[in-house]
Amino acid sequence: MRLANALLCVGLCGTGAWAQSVISAHSGVVHYIEGDVAIDGTSLHPKFGEFPDVKNGQVLSTEEGRAEVLLTPGVFLRLAENSSVRMVSNALADTHLQLVSGTALIEAGELLPHNSITIECAGVQIEIPKKGLYGIDADAARLRVYDGQAQASLGEQQVVARKSHEIALDSEALTDTKFDAKETDPFYRWNARRAEYISDANIASARVESNSSAYSGSGYVGGGFGGGAVASAWNWNPYFGMFTFMPATGVYASPFGAMFYSPGMMMNPYFLAQGAYGYGYGYGYGYGGGVYGGAPVAAGAVSSRPGSFGGGSRGAGAGGGGFAGASHAGGGGHPGGGGVHR
Repeated sequence: MRLANALLCVGLCGTGAWAQSVISAHSGVVHYIEGDVAIDGTSLHPKFGEFPDVKNGQVLSTEEGRAEVLLTPGVFLRLAENSSVRMVSNALADTHLQLVSGTALIEAGELLPHNSITIECAGVQIEIPKKGLYGIDADAARLRVYDGQAQASLGEQQVVARKSHEIALDSEALTDTKFDAKETDPFYRWNARRAEYISDANIASARVESNSSAYSGSGYVGGGFGGGAVASAWNWNPYFGMFTFMPATGVYASPFGAMFYSPGMMMNPYFLAQGAYGYGYGYGYGYGGGVYGGAPVAAGAVSSRPGSFGGGSRGAGAGGGGFAGASHAGGGGHPGGGGVHR
């Protein structure tokens, strides 16, 4: 269903504006905010396409707001309301943050070989060695592993927590116990929506990249963090107004159910048949002008669900034609990166 929508987007919009991918030497890009968010006490009011950095030693804080930060390729850190995190080191090889207060959820879609993620909370060092979903609560002094595996270290103690296990970070002896990973809250569900929005942008970007010279046929070349001939990347999607994660090969399935495709998957005839035409899905897409924080949104911005671009009003999309099934009316735009959703 989403592949069909993305293919329609590419057909409407062309490929000219898709040329750039993020090439960065550090973690800490503030990708998206809602409400009151600040760096070192200075409120953030980014314009469309602007993405502030959390530099070493700086503190990103939320009051009545939430924030999404891009770390190494494929790793998202999202902050709940009334939370703060300090950037200790923004180097890709040693990304190190301290959760000072509140709650953070880390979605790790991929850990490249020479990248490293460590979160400090309540004096405990939490290392994230593999893909998964990790909740850290500074106020409750707790680590929860919804999916994946994390290692907590305190002095000579080291404890590995796996899926559906949690560690109390304020006890003298680190021990892990089970918890019900199916129990969620509004912040968790907000994370799921963010993953879905970014996944939609991925499908369109992967299709464009599969037709570009940046794709070698064996993997995604040169555009991402981590270096090397073939690397996963943060990829800019101008029509969604956000960055998306682009795996070098294969597919990343988020713990939230969102799918992130490599460009090579867009060249797979079986995948195209299943994704674009299978199961009778036929969602038409609206497109046209919208408003982002008072500025016009580029025509051709598309979405699979109602929403808004950043802080702006919903785009007035025209009903789209169906794609291999019964069509639905076009929806409004997604919340984009670098803006405030009100």
